[in-house]
Amino acid sequence: MKLEMSDVFQQRLPVKYLKFLQENPKGAPLKNNSRWDKRTWNLMGTEALLKRWEMKGVGEAANYECLKLYTQVQEEVGMELTAPSAHFRSVKLERVAKGFVIGEENGDYLYLDPECKFTVWAYYHDGGEVALISKSFSELLRTQKPL
Repeated sequence: MKLEMSDVFQQRLPVKYLKFLQENPKGAPLKNNSRWDKRTWNLMGTEALLKRWEMKGVGEAANYECLKLYTQVQEEVGMELTAPSAHFRSVKLERVAKGFVIGEENGDYLYLDPECKFTVWAYYHDGGEVALISKSFSELLRTQKPL
């Protein structure tokens, strides 16, 4: 997979994802029919990704980096240092915190995992669980077309 430095986000991201952002500046809904997650995700555009918000008592973050807030809460309330997964091995919270959020739906987040070849994962905020959705953003677009 080819990566490119994003001046906007100050990190390397998959070229296919950066091209998607250019072609969809306001984002796009994406109907997902994967085995473990059937819903319509709202893929964010650049402006939404950069929007900052505060989680009271925890801190402030832009949407694209907000998983660090959720994982901090999980650690503070004494949850394990891993995010459980019903279908896969647990993932360290430290790794989840580095996820690059690309979309959301009903408080849950779709994110790219830079520590695992930018695979696409879902973070379920109610229980702090994660699920692998796709092996790459390219594969996600190839199998699940934006609406």
